[in-house]
Amino acid sequence: MYKRRGFMEQNGAHKKIRRLLILMSLGIAYGFMFVLPYMKSTFYDQMIAAMEVNNEQLGSLMSIYAIACTVSYLPGGWIADRFKPKTVLLFSTFGNAILCFIFMMTYKNFFMVRMIWLLCAFTGGFAFWPAIMKGIRLLGDEEEQGRMFGIFEGMNGVASLLVSFIMVGLLSLFSGDLITGFKGAVGSMGVLCLISGVLILILFNDKLVYGEENGESEKFNTRQFMQTFKIPGVWIMAILMFGYVTTSAVASYLTPYSTGVLGISAVAAATIGTIRTYGCRFLGGPIGGWIADKVFHSVCKEQMLGHILCIIGIGVFLVIPGGTPTGIIAGLLILVGVFMFTVKGTTFSVQQELGIPLHVSGSAVAIATLIGYLPDMFMHTMFGNWLDRYGNDGYTRIFLYGIAITVVCVVVAFIGVKVSKRR
Repeated sequence: MYKRRGFMEQNGAHKKIRRLLILMSLGIAYGFMFVLPYMKSTFYDQMIAAMEVNNEQLGSLMSIYAIACTVSYLPGGWIADRFKPKTVLLFSTFGNAILCFIFMMTYKNFFMVRMIWLLCAFTGGFAFWPAIMKGIRLLGDEEEQGRMFGIFEGMNGVASLLVSFIMVGLLSLFSGDLITGFKGAVGSMGVLCLISGVLILILFNDKLVYGEENGESEKFNTRQFMQTFKIPGVWIMAILMFGYVTTSAVASYLTPYSTGVLGISAVAAATIGTIRTYGCRFLGGPIGGWIADKVFHSVCKEQMLGHILCIIGIGVFLVIPGGTPTGIIAGLLILVGVFMFTVKGTTFSVQQELGIPLHVSGSAVAIATLIGYLPDMFMHTMFGNWLDRYGNDGYTRIFLYGIAITVVCVVVAFIGVKVSKRR
């Protein structure tokens, strides 16, 4: 009896370790997958110089990517439910690696670059997104969900920081030779995507992750899906997501603004931008969750605070003068990143507070994601056009636009508080 109990405990411990390793491999893969399509968030100036494109052309890549992602969401979910998840994840990671290597060789051919950004939506979005989200959910029981997503988010941040700092290091090492540095940085993305694919190939076990659910899918209930559109909380969540995506896009232009207007070096701006884009999630997410649960006991109130802080953070850059010490600029940029992630980390946590039923939670998140990411379809091209037409004055327009959308989110979060109280 004792031997059997010991065997069961040992087997349980082994299974936990395997699940943790799978979770880490998923976090690493996710972190590597989106550095290429969102590369301009950190390496804006380097991409403009190496690719010899203008601001509007560079911004149009995100529009292409966002449109393709939007189109691919629903068929991607169908694919993820009908094929083995390991197959989907391997196709995505190795496919993304190939795209990195193609981009490294064809980055001056803008037609090819647009095709690469289009295909990035099918390696990093499409079936990869639902497959990896479902995998994380099923790795732990109901009491472990926060821990599972927390570890995943942490590994995601570590992976994103790793690849970005490697790229910054290569660009800095070959600072006198932009082309060599740029090609080396892009190639490093491809190598790391290959490594993440190998980790999934070795560690991922369909049966261990999906158990009996593997290969099975629930029937699609069109009536329940359509009823989800009638829930006010879904639209509140969608608008809050819309606001975060807008703030994130506006913040990506703080990097070229810091070099072109405020006068800090491109390497310093890229380093700070990397910390803001990827490292600040370690602080912002947990801080936002703690404020929502322990201080306000309301996610909507925390969302109000987070968006107000984003308004202040972006607004400061409208008034600080050129020549401001790099340390101060760095601190302000990092604060904007922390404020952003206090908003992002709790956006989908408003569901229970706003009375969104559990049985339509997936549909609610899908609708909010589709609406929330609409800004990526037009905003980057619009911002690039403003910079090409108005020069540095275009940044003022960008920041004021971001502040206006964020003010709307503050109002919507306040409405969310009222909806919650009525419940």
